[in-house]
Amino acid sequence: MEFAVSAIFLLILLLPGFILQTAYTKGFWRWNSPTSARSLTEQVPAGIVLASILHALWASAAAVVGYPVDLRAVVMLLTGAYGHEEVHFESALSALTNSPYKIFFYFATLCSFAAGIGYVSHFAVRQLGLDRSTRILRFNNQWFYLLSGEIIQFKGSPHVDQEVDGVLLTTIVHHSDGDYLYRGVVADFFFDGEGSLDRVLLTLAARRKLSHDRKEEEEAGSPESEARYYEIEGDYFVLKYSEMSTVNVDYIFVIREPEEDIKVADPTAQSTVDSK
Repeated sequence: MEFAVSAIFLLILLLPGFILQTAYTKGFWRWNSPTSARSLTEQVPAGIVLASILHALWASAAAVVGYPVDLRAVVMLLTGAYGHEEVHFESALSALTNSPYKIFFYFATLCSFAAGIGYVSHFAVRQLGLDRSTRILRFNNQWFYLLSGEIIQFKGSPHVDQEVDGVLLTTIVHHSDGDYLYRGVVADFFFDGEGSLDRVLLTLAARRKLSHDRKEEEEAGSPESEARYYEIEGDYFVLKYSEMSTVNVDYIFVIREPEEDIKVADPTAQSTVDSK
């Protein structure tokens, strides 16, 4: 009985730490947000540290407003040590049952605060691009950075100051009659609940048999090489990640002229039309 109470109480105490982690790593749960795929062994230590910091802040705030936390009861419930013949068990348990509304308010506000901090931190890191410039703030999901093109903005990349205008994905998919090469421009991508890549949406999709490769004398992108592909009809083509064998990614950059070199027509100028 005492062990069960201690285990449940410990889980409740650690809950704010896990909520903060989940809110930060998933953001607002957009399907293509950079959700970090982290193992339980990585989450537990961080959850303990974050929960300890949050409880220290909230317990201090509770003491300031006149509702101090009974730390003696907390320690007894966590350790399961209630003195000789467990004479203090009832008093520790009563500390929980005497003020249920206060305890509920404490944890409800703390968990809400933890979720808010996580969401705001995620939003701030993404908006300011801190995850691209600072390794420690980077989300543990390389597929997101690869398919969005943000990987070129990582420190040390030769294109760090450029923005990708498109992502061309080429992948091999096995069929019963052989392997096929699919390619298209990435329109969107989706992750599953664990943060792993699930599907990729392609536009301008095309495919060809892998065995119909270009000859040695043909150059990549030549008309002869491109003729082996045939267009896949439809606005979007969905590729399941589980069916992809190998993946190649090319980034598309549009060369833009400097703004000072672009002549803008005077909107007040009048044109003359010959009405013959």
